[in-house]
Amino acid sequence: MMKRLAQAWGFASILLLPDYIDLTSQAGDARMRVPAPLTKVALAHLADMLIVGVAFALMTAVLRRLKSWPVIRWVLVALLPPLLFLRNLNVMPIDIPNWVVVALNLAWMAIVAVLVWRFNRFAMKVRHAGSLILTGFAVFALVMTVQLVRETMWRPGPQSYAHPIAAAPANRPRLVWVLFDELGYKQTFEARDPSLSLPNFDQLRSESMIYTDVTPIAYRTTRAVPTLMLGRAVTDVEYTNSNRYLVQIEDNHWEEFDPERSLIGLAKQHGVTTSIIGWYIAYCPVFEKVATECYWSNDDAQDRGPTMLDASFAENVWFPLRMMVEQFVWPGKAWADDAAWNERGHIASVEDVSRHALDTLATSQADIVYLHIPAPHPPGFWDRRTGKFAIGGSYADGLDYSDRLLGQMLGELEKQPRWASTTLIVQGDHSWRTAMWRPLPGWSAEDERISRGGEWDPRPVLIIHEPGQQDAKALTAATSLMYVHNFVASWIGAQRSGIRSQSPDGGE
Repeated sequence: MMKRLAQAWGFASILLLPDYIDLTSQAGDARMRVPAPLTKVALAHLADMLIVGVAFALMTAVLRRLKSWPVIRWVLVALLPPLLFLRNLNVMPIDIPNWVVVALNLAWMAIVAVLVWRFNRFAMKVRHAGSLILTGFAVFALVMTVQLVRETMWRPGPQSYAHPIAAAPANRPRLVWVLFDELGYKQTFEARDPSLSLPNFDQLRSESMIYTDVTPIAYRTTRAVPTLMLGRAVTDVEYTNSNRYLVQIEDNHWEEFDPERSLIGLAKQHGVTTSIIGWYIAYCPVFEKVATECYWSNDDAQDRGPTMLDASFAENVWFPLRMMVEQFVWPGKAWADDAAWNERGHIASVEDVSRHALDTLATSQADIVYLHIPAPHPPGFWDRRTGKFAIGGSYADGLDYSDRLLGQMLGELEKQPRWASTTLIVQGDHSWRTAMWRPLPGWSAEDERISRGGEWDPRPVLIIHEPGQQDAKALTAATSLMYVHNFVASWIGAQRSGIRSQSPDGGE
């Protein structure tokens, strides 16, 4: 009896591994980049493990009573390993081509058939070994269960805080730094789809310096943002379950991110107040000692397991199980449901961060306002035809939303006394990563069309509006996005000496 329960527990832990693996890493992962406890999510995964384990134990108990059990047992030997293999493809350390997957599964089933037919004695040994391995999975299940229980007790750093900031005179320089996540130059300006109108980006371009050949500094936001903040190439990051932010510098060594050495830390040293509104990166825990004001959020569905913080416990229990079944029996529906689930979470992120960004622009007295907006970053979250948040949107829809939000931001800024003294940076952290999104749920027919079949252009947007500027300028020379770090550092340094900020030289 204990052996069968152990087998059921082990089977459940392996079958469900793709759903909860990110919660069980000692180092932590994307799941730790959320501003709320993960208790509800971890308990949902434990409940799924219990449900699957009990179901497997009951199913095998019923099958053992049938006269055909000897045959059924061999069918299970042939089918269960391929089932577990297919289920865990996305947690493999390497990508395995589909033909290899099919070949391996067919080979295993053929081997079992041949052993049963011609080498029965050896087949019995194989079956016995498989039974022992399945029982041994209970040790793995125990480790995973302990780690999931541990994550129910994890607590994040602060989601928000604000220290008092005195009102500033109208002539005090101000820097507003807006990062639109995944804002690509080609789709925004160079090869804009004819169906898309972006009047606010166009207006800003007509009154600013635009950089037409920006060289990206990272493919992912998690690398690009710390690189911009530190002015050093960050090639990998970890945000641990002890709320430590670790960065790998230039593929060389790991170190803890030092906020004092960041642009936000530099601002504090120079007496420049800062306000941060951020997404996905744990801004407030990381910059707690140096930023004057901060708010961050991340309501997106978690990276591997189909769970969300704003979903109910029942939804977080049911949806992963439903998705698992659909992936095997109705792949098309699983694809659509996965896309809708991810888009639902992203809508919540965009709404929340956008609202706080506009509120901050309207009320904050900070000298530097940094806004990290989760748009036009996929998955889809907006319908430009209705002007409403909606599931099923495209990258073009995300650009439309970003333009509307930019218009609201400019409206808030232009009516404030400090607008004449405000420097405005609008940028992407990287371009639209078509190669990454194209194979994933949510890629639309319009995405396929406007990307010309997934063509990738690496250039992010970079626009800088100097105080009082009314004419368009353009720099066509190749310019590293690291230029933004140098520009902001120069601006901060100018405030200490009371010198009006001058733009440093562009280029590489």
